[in-house]
Amino acid sequence: MNSDPNTQQAIAHVGGYLLMQYRDARGVLHAPNAVSALGAWAGIFAQIQARALMMTGVIPQTETTLLEVKTKNGERYFLGDAISACVFEGNDKFLSFWNLAAGASGDPKIGDKIDIIEIARRTTKGVGGPLFGEPRIDARYKLTERPIDAVRAHGPVLLRHFLDLELDPAKLMLVFGSVAQHFAAFAAGEVADVRVTVAMQRADIVRLYMEAAIPMSKLDTSTVGMAPEGRFKSH
Repeated sequence: MNSDPNTQQAIAHVGGYLLMQYRDARGVLHAPNAVSALGAWAGIFAQIQARALMMTGVIPQTETTLLEVKTKNGERYFLGDAISACVFEGNDKFLSFWNLAAGASGDPKIGDKIDIIEIARRTTKGVGGPLFGEPRIDARYKLTERPIDAVRAHGPVLLRHFLDLELDPAKLMLVFGSVAQHFAAFAAGEVADVRVTVAMQRADIVRLYMEAAIPMSKLDTSTVGMAPEGRFKSH
C-alpha cells in the first residue's frame, strides 16, 4: 500500500521513538519491552482508527460495530467489529495491524501458529480482571513494563505528534504495522550495531505484538490521556 509523505514521516518517527525509548544508557535495546510497547500502541490507536472510519462511513455502524462494557467497579472497555477489523481482520478498504505485523515473521504459515481468535476471546473474558492485558509469552522474555504502562507513558506523546502532523487517522495501522515489520530485525538481534537484552524469535515477536495489541485496543482512551477522535481531521 502506497503511503503519503505524512504517513512516511509518522512511520519514521514511531520507529525512531521506539528505539530511543527502549535502549538503556549503554545503548542496549530491551527487545521484549519494546515489542510489547509497539503492540500496545498499535492496539490503542486501532480503536482511534476504528472510530475515525466509523465517522467517515468506511466502517458501517451496526449494533455490533462498537460496544461499551462497564465493569462492576465502573471501568469502561470497548469491544466490537470495528476494533476487530482494525486490529486483526482488515478488508479490501484498509489493512489491519495483523495484516502487516504478521509479515515480520517471514513465515507464510504464521497464521496457523498464532491463534488470534484465542487471544481475542481470552481478552474479552478477562475484561476488568486482574490479569487483563498481561501477555502470555515465553518465560525467557522478561517483561518489566506492562502494555498498559507503555500506553500511558507514550500514547499521548505519539498522539500529539500525529495531530501536529495532520496524519490521516485511516493510516494509523499502516504506520504501526510498517514499524512492526521493520523493527523485528532489531528485536531479533539481527542489526549488528544494536545490542539486545535477549534476541527474540521472529514468531515470538509477532505473537507478543498481538498479545499486547488486542487487549489495549479495548481500553477507554480517556483513562490513558487519549480521547482525540474528534480532533483528527477527516480525509
